[in-house]
Amino acid sequence: MPRSGLVPLRVVVCLALALFAGLSWWTWASTREDTSDGRTPIVFWGSAGLGEDVWSVIHHFEELNPSYRVIMGTAVARDLTGDAQRLLSAIAGGVPPDLVWFDRFAVGEWAGKGALEDLTPWFERQSPEDPNRIELKDYYPFAVDEGSYAKPGSGEPKRMFALPMSWDIRVLYSNADLLRQEGLVDEHGEPQPPRTWEELRDYTKRLTRFKIADDPASGLERCGFAPNYGNSWLYMYAWQAGGELLSPDRTRVTLDSPPVVRALRYMTDVYDDIGGIAKVEAFQSGLQGDALDPFLRGQIAMKIDGNWCLDNLMAWRPDMDFIVSPAPIPADELAKGRTPITWAGGWALVVPATSRHKDGAFKLMQFLNTWDSVDRLARSTQERQESEGKMYLPYGHPNRVFYQRLVERTINANPKLPKRLKEAIAVLQKLLPDALVRPVSPVGQLLWNQHRRAYESAVHHGFAAAAKDSGGDEIAMALTSAQKDVQHQLDRVLAPPPPTLVDWRPWLWLYALLLCVPFLIGWLAYRRHRRRFGWRAREVGAAMLFASPWMIGFAVFVGGPILFSILISFAQYDVLTPARWVGAANYRAVAEDDIGHVSLANTAYMLMRIPMTMVVSLAIALLVNRSMRGIGTYRTLFYLPAVMPMVATSLLWMMLLNGSNGAINQFLSWLFATPPAHALEALCGWISGHSVHFSPPGWLTDKAWAKPSLILMSLWSAGGGMIIWLAGLQAIPQQLYEAASIDGASAWQRFRHITVPMLSPYILFNLIVGVIGTLQIFSEAYIMTAGGPDDATLFYAYHLFNQAFQYFRMGYASALAWILFVVVLALTLVQLWFSKKWVTYDHV
Repeated sequence: MPRSGLVPLRVVVCLALALFAGLSWWTWASTREDTSDGRTPIVFWGSAGLGEDVWSVIHHFEELNPSYRVIMGTAVARDLTGDAQRLLSAIAGGVPPDLVWFDRFAVGEWAGKGALEDLTPWFERQSPEDPNRIELKDYYPFAVDEGSYAKPGSGEPKRMFALPMSWDIRVLYSNADLLRQEGLVDEHGEPQPPRTWEELRDYTKRLTRFKIADDPASGLERCGFAPNYGNSWLYMYAWQAGGELLSPDRTRVTLDSPPVVRALRYMTDVYDDIGGIAKVEAFQSGLQGDALDPFLRGQIAMKIDGNWCLDNLMAWRPDMDFIVSPAPIPADELAKGRTPITWAGGWALVVPATSRHKDGAFKLMQFLNTWDSVDRLARSTQERQESEGKMYLPYGHPNRVFYQRLVERTINANPKLPKRLKEAIAVLQKLLPDALVRPVSPVGQLLWNQHRRAYESAVHHGFAAAAKDSGGDEIAMALTSAQKDVQHQLDRVLAPPPPTLVDWRPWLWLYALLLCVPFLIGWLAYRRHRRRFGWRAREVGAAMLFASPWMIGFAVFVGGPILFSILISFAQYDVLTPARWVGAANYRAVAEDDIGHVSLANTAYMLMRIPMTMVVSLAIALLVNRSMRGIGTYRTLFYLPAVMPMVATSLLWMMLLNGSNGAINQFLSWLFATPPAHALEALCGWISGHSVHFSPPGWLTDKAWAKPSLILMSLWSAGGGMIIWLAGLQAIPQQLYEAASIDGASAWQRFRHITVPMLSPYILFNLIVGVIGTLQIFSEAYIMTAGGPDDATLFYAYHLFNQAFQYFRMGYASALAWILFVVVLALTLVQLWFSKKWVTYDHV
């Protein structure tokens, strides 16, 4: 047979199989543990939490334990507490790290899912002669309690799932100079920080300054105190008022209990005293950190914040006259003899339940908690900071024996440290033994988010109208609304699991059968029509071979996930435990989800951006639809914003829309200060009968302006649609315009009766694409607002994301996804049906 110059099919097949085999072997080999040096690897994620000098400690561990090799990495995530997607994927995939630097607050949720190793037997098996033995009795009780977990309501003793590695607590910071200026001093003339809520509220009013004296509407020049600026949250105020967010047995959510209602009302009243939350958030949006920290610059007189602020004070303003004191409590609670309280958080070391080298992980955990390791890390950090001219403060180690040693060596024995700093450390030490921790619960992250949601609703007066109509208490209504979802989820977790496990085997066989159906149909068609169309087996085989990458990719990465998501939408599934059938329960839950309804309403609101963007992009297309020199440059400039990465675009607009010092508000502030603006204010005041003052909006920090801000940002990238419109405009026959001009049609008439009808197919395309894109809006809210303020930018896709990757409710998230698919499909079909009445494809 003559040579055709083509590679034989059998050779192509053999090469493809060889490539596949090679890649498979390489994948297998690269995912195996490298033990060629005879050492057992210990994968340690988050080691950077121990400081920059952790490498020397790890090297020392390897010298003392030559059978181990430590591989250090990081769990790259935006939020290791509520968004630990990489760790979740590693555990679910069977390739977890062996040791993880972990937020203690998240221990309860992960331990409740069986994702973490129970360390209790490991501690019990420690030998009394082991020099690295961990003595839990030496640790602060709150740290041990936060790292322990027992199923709520079970009555079982708590088990240890995390070894505490650090702590942080909250105290009141006061600017002593500002207190003196306002006469807030004791009988000796020394500045006196507030001790009660009532004093704190009075201090706040006296220390706050507005841009226009006695006019809260003008905005803040200096903030006396903002209840949630810094790090306090509703948790602290609720505890101060004698409340709890969960019942003692952790089975009942008590968000709407009277003490918590009182606490949230107090926070709301303080904000209202200084102009409202919108003005405070606009003020805060322009604040910065480090050397420009507003507390250091006197922009904020008092704040409740963590002990880490002492490092910032010593780094940038070591000479500042400040006071650290316990956070105030209600006067009536103080009269009962209650002492001030604080709450603590911190980090810990955990071992995933599926870790391959638990022995090595526990050995490393022990070694990192020896005095030698702690002192080595502390001394190296101290040397580095002092060489940079900074003061060193010991980090909060949960082992109180170790921490006392560090304080004695670095604080009490150092005569160069400021008196105020030593007094601050003494306050911390006094508060530590009785520090409280957020309740350890399998719904801890949801409780945190809902407590924050209740706070935002209350301070923004989100339930004011509903309370007025029903005669209820808006604060209690905000808390009750937030509590409902947490209690529902807690009840679901504590209830016996659904009895029927999902058996994936029949579904896999069904899917394999479905994949075979098109091939069977194709084979039958080939057998029937091969002579008629002259098909050759060799050519058909080659076609199938070259199409196989796409077909395999579709089967594995598209078709399979689609079927899987359909199935788990009818199941209870959290990735870490087996899926169980729940029928249509997830879909019923969607119908009852108040937050889901809010997200749907927010998404529907954003549909307004579609006509606005279409109009702007069409206007740009009309502008550049000309034959002139350099027009390509103009088209490129208009199109550039559309191809900018979303992250870069979002960061740019966050700066532009900054409520305090953004470029847009700087311009508006100048504009509102002009004589015409003052005249307009006077006119509006005369008409309305009360004083009117124009001020720039808070944009992203203002609930009323958050969504319009995102719509404004979307107009900036309207140049992306310009390309479509430009193609449509250039496809319109010019003789239509010429004939209309001869008939005396004006420019507007030509646009209305020629341009618009001839662009109707493009209008339909942009409308459909715009609706689909808007219903899936996510990135802007995720980057710029995190769904706030007060859920103003919590869109449907963002709500879906939270349910899947914050709360691990994969079945519920899949139900949300399929509802979104049905909605998108229905809207698309409706648009196509209506298009028959107004879309024309006649270009003659």
